[in-house]
Amino acid sequence: MTASETIATAINQIDEKKEKLKKAFDDLQAHRSLLSPSFSLSWSEIDSHFSSLQSSLASRFRLLHSTSPLEHDSYRIDASDAGKSSSSEEVSEQPVVEPELRALCEKIDGIGLIKYLIRIWDDETPLNQEVSAAIRYSPDPASMVLDAIEGSNYTPSSSGRSFDVRRVFVLLMEVLIEINANITVDTRNRAKKLAYHWKSKVGVKPFEALVFLHLVAAFELGSEFDTEELSDYVFMIAKYKQATLVCNKIGVDRKRVGKLIKTLLDSGKPILAVKFMYECGMTDEFEPIPVLKSYIKDCREAALRVCVEDNYSLKSQNEASDKEVSALKPLIKIIKDQNLESEFTQEKVEERVEELEKNKALRKRNTTNPPKQEPQQKGKKRTRDCNGSQVPVPSQQLLSRPEALLMPEHSHHGLQLNPYGLMTSAFSGVVVNPLTGLFGSGATPQSLYYAQQTGYVLPPQYHPPYYSQ
Repeated sequence: MTASETIATAINQIDEKKEKLKKAFDDLQAHRSLLSPSFSLSWSEIDSHFSSLQSSLASRFRLLHSTSPLEHDSYRIDASDAGKSSSSEEVSEQPVVEPELRALCEKIDGIGLIKYLIRIWDDETPLNQEVSAAIRYSPDPASMVLDAIEGSNYTPSSSGRSFDVRRVFVLLMEVLIEINANITVDTRNRAKKLAYHWKSKVGVKPFEALVFLHLVAAFELGSEFDTEELSDYVFMIAKYKQATLVCNKIGVDRKRVGKLIKTLLDSGKPILAVKFMYECGMTDEFEPIPVLKSYIKDCREAALRVCVEDNYSLKSQNEASDKEVSALKPLIKIIKDQNLESEFTQEKVEERVEELEKNKALRKRNTTNPPKQEPQQKGKKRTRDCNGSQVPVPSQQLLSRPEALLMPEHSHHGLQLNPYGLMTSAFSGVVVNPLTGLFGSGATPQSLYYAQQTGYVLPPQYHPPYYSQ
């Protein structure tokens, strides 16, 4: 018989053993006159206590059974080495506990503990690990936490800052669940009264429901309340990170957990639904991957609608980016928490978030510093030749060096510059027109003639008629 089968058999025998215990208790009650006067324990209290333990064990077993552990010989470690390894890890990971905090826990000073935690509370620095380490120094952690909640008359406003003391209550009970503290019958009875009182304040307030469910979970009161009602409260607090923790601890059965998941899906809360699928061991009844892929598609379509409705204005583009980014970030978290990266290689969710944030920053930069338009230059119109082609405007360098208009960029073999700065051929009898090509092929001026006395002159046909030839 495997360990899993042994545990399942033992859980199934709890009811039978409770019946035997009840018979023994009834026999003891027959001799009540011989018992101490201080013995006032009733069977209902005993039955309630063991029913709570049964519910808690069954819930934990379901969660454990839904997780398939790694069973390969290559990963087995010698027991002595494992002991050394685990002890060294505990030493290295053990958080530092402040002396004042440790002293309060050792003295079981619940009121002092509340005041201390409110004083040092910092939203940027979670206290879970330090409080978890400190509370283990208390001889009776459960009683101390209950004292803190019952007797807390501390008014945060007097400390000069606004603070919700219920956050400390939740932290303390969350740690109490983590360390699996022993709950005495007296402490449990006190907690039951407090839980009924808190339940009357819930109404439609999610945080009140969160405190109430933590009382039920931390002090093992699941059997004291209707399971259907408890599952309704779990739905109310589904957005809080502790929702699956208390759901497993208070013993909500699989049927009601499945109903809760369907309600979350129908309410348009697929990310929360998938979280319950994984953390409450319901992946055998639901398929989380298609739910998440459909969620990605819906996010992009919703962002697109925002842009379309406002004609792709700058404001709508920014709103769409914010909407899609805020929707994709919790998806990224659940993908990492459940190691689902291999299932979303094509979607590239993280790259999509980076792209959206980069584009938004670029739009903001362009709005703050719009590109400068260069003023149009006036008075520099390009002339055209007789064929309509544009004639290039000479640069400043060319205007300052007239000979550059006539000199090619590179020297040409067989051409030389005469004393007048004009090109002539090195070969006799060849006359080169320096203006060739400047006016297009159809408007090439005639060749210049060199006169011995006056230099280069126009051909005779270009002389004005009113001058004597």
